[in-house]
Amino acid sequence: MATSDERGALAGVRVLDLTCGLAGPVAGMLLADLGADVVKAYLPGGGPSISDPGPHMWERGKRMAIVDPASAADLQALDRLIEGADVVLVGTSDSALRYSDLLDRGHVPGEPCFWIVMPPYLLGETPWAGDQESGGLLFAWLGHAWSQASYADIPVDCLYPLALYMQAIWAATVAVALLVGRQHGQVLAPLAVTGGAHGGQLVSPGNFAIARDDPRVQRPGGPGGALPNYRTYRCADGLWLFLGAFTNAFIERGFRAAGVGWLLDDPRVGGDPGNVRLPENLTWITRELEQVFAGRPRQLWLDLLEAADVAAAPVCDPGAWLDHEQVRALGLRVQARDDAGQDIVMPGPLMELSQTPIRVGPPASTSWPPLGDSRALWSPRTRPAAHPQAEAQPPLAGLRVLDLGTIIAGPYVATLLGELGADVIKIERPPVGDEFRVAHGGRGGASFAVFNRDQRSVMLDLRSETGRGAFDRLVESADVIVDNYRAGVADRLGIGHDRLAAVNPLVVSVSISAFGAEGPLGRRPGFDPVIQAMSGIMRAQGGPDQTDSPAFLTVPINDVLAAGLGALGACAALLARTRLGHGQHVGVTLCASACLLQSAHLVRLPGARAVPTGGRDFPGPGPLDRLYQTADGWVRLAAVRHAFRDLTAAGLAPDYEPADDDELAAAIAALLALRLTADVLERARAAGIPAARARLPQDLTADERLIRHGLLTVIERDEAGVQSVGPGRWLEMPGLRRPAPGQAPRAGEHTGAVLHEIVGAAD
Repeated sequence: MATSDERGALAGVRVLDLTCGLAGPVAGMLLADLGADVVKAYLPGGGPSISDPGPHMWERGKRMAIVDPASAADLQALDRLIEGADVVLVGTSDSALRYSDLLDRGHVPGEPCFWIVMPPYLLGETPWAGDQESGGLLFAWLGHAWSQASYADIPVDCLYPLALYMQAIWAATVAVALLVGRQHGQVLAPLAVTGGAHGGQLVSPGNFAIARDDPRVQRPGGPGGALPNYRTYRCADGLWLFLGAFTNAFIERGFRAAGVGWLLDDPRVGGDPGNVRLPENLTWITRELEQVFAGRPRQLWLDLLEAADVAAAPVCDPGAWLDHEQVRALGLRVQARDDAGQDIVMPGPLMELSQTPIRVGPPASTSWPPLGDSRALWSPRTRPAAHPQAEAQPPLAGLRVLDLGTIIAGPYVATLLGELGADVIKIERPPVGDEFRVAHGGRGGASFAVFNRDQRSVMLDLRSETGRGAFDRLVESADVIVDNYRAGVADRLGIGHDRLAAVNPLVVSVSISAFGAEGPLGRRPGFDPVIQAMSGIMRAQGGPDQTDSPAFLTVPINDVLAAGLGALGACAALLARTRLGHGQHVGVTLCASACLLQSAHLVRLPGARAVPTGGRDFPGPGPLDRLYQTADGWVRLAAVRHAFRDLTAAGLAPDYEPADDDELAAAIAALLALRLTADVLERARAAGIPAARARLPQDLTADERLIRHGLLTVIERDEAGVQSVGPGRWLEMPGLRRPAPGQAPRAGEHTGAVLHEIVGAAD
């Protein structure tokens, strides 16, 4: 039995957090939750408002102080912290100490201290005024707003700053991966850039495999979902549910449980559940199911589907997710008291590490001493000898990952670790392998290529003696093994962590499931939108009007956030295993992803404002912070911090004070509808107002910034320029040279080569 360590996985790691906003603080929180000693330094007046719920969670567990650039004592203390840190998180906004400020003081990134720079977009290249982070601008500028399903085929804003949360997770993951590489003696580039553009691609990388001439096609089915087997339905009592019959097996069981098995026997379906997803069948099957579900109350349908073991969920109201029995059972709801005596309720540990428990720190402090007066000083680290002739390596080079996952969350963990340099082998089950290759009527295949890129595929039947023997050989060579079975399945198959550790005590296993093993829903099947429905995300995005469909976010946000957390947990466990002498199990749930995504809305404290909601084809949260149609397109304003008169002076708002927000939005809409997009953006930039065009995904093929930074890979050029692109590299480190990402493997493509490799290694 492996011994545990009461300290966190990152015990002894020193992190200096100089960021502001959302992404940087959340990255620092994730490192603090894992046991790092995190010191947070704000400029005078730059700290978060104590009435804002989110930062009470995002700054938890940190030692907080003010650094005044006019104070010699504060600056000396800052210098000592930088010299003693393992990781520095720093942004580029003038609301905090900037990356350029550190360079001006004579500091440079270099081992043993790694700098993670977190610009709002790309380092030195923000396409809107002000250099401030904005989830709404990223969503519009990177094409996501046009990809969100809608009623009217217009760009739709997202209530949640998806890209910023993913940027935060990726920054923390890269930081820990670098510490793992340092531990293994790798030659490493000391600076990594994890910007908003990286977060924006990582939340939905499949959207970045595009061609310039791809036609604009509206998603069928409106905001409830495109597929009849995987969408929202309104029941007889006016309440909504989400039917999550994703796989062929779920489709067959779900349709028969609902009494519509005859749909499968219809000649247009021909007895093949996969044909339900064919484009020509989507509309008529959806209409039949709408009538069927409208005939009975929601709870009856949920009981029938649960009895058939089909994934389904009620669409719940926003704001109550922390009170759900399953969330409580998983320890995802914690209550604490801050230093002002306020009781705070917030999401708890977002992952579970079996041998290095996570203990979240107290909520953010409400008062911060000058840095020069604090005790948050570290002794300087000794810099190792330079490697002048050595070329930088990816931080996880030399490590091996086995991917037992399917669909999105599990494979994406492995691919993220592969992006950090690991060798990834995908284990697929005969005869067809991962069902995501053909899911969604073939449309899953496009995303499959991204979520499984740079992997090698081995087809193994783990039920056979030969297959299990080969698998055990692979386990002996592995550092990380990933699965996303529902809880309990891995143990039932004989590939749970204890069995893996008996073969290889150093192995780290990562399991992602919808609900985990405990609680009333433990071991139940579930997919990303099932959790969107239960947690309140769908209803919040769609707005409070029950006659409108809840909005199914087309970005698979719970899957991708869980994958990011899984990759972070894997890196943390790899770092800890040198101290422990063995590996451990990392558990992540989609329930936890939904807690993180909604953290700005779920944290409860006295006097906190009401949980915000979206609405029908949601344009944005306010008249100065939303999408507007222009004479030739759409723009996204993010003028929250700017006075109304700045907009008026720029000709982008009326020269009178409207009576309310609705009147103001209508007045701005009338003005912008008469102007070309380029004119609106030019006026906004001249006035210092953040704004960006809502681009179609096809427009990104002309984005030279993304191509130059390696975030887009050019696939084809013609006489008109770039014809098609694909997602590029997500690890941006000056000095690290890597080829463009490879393709996803064909099912079983590398079976012979890999088996020969492990047999040769064993001999």
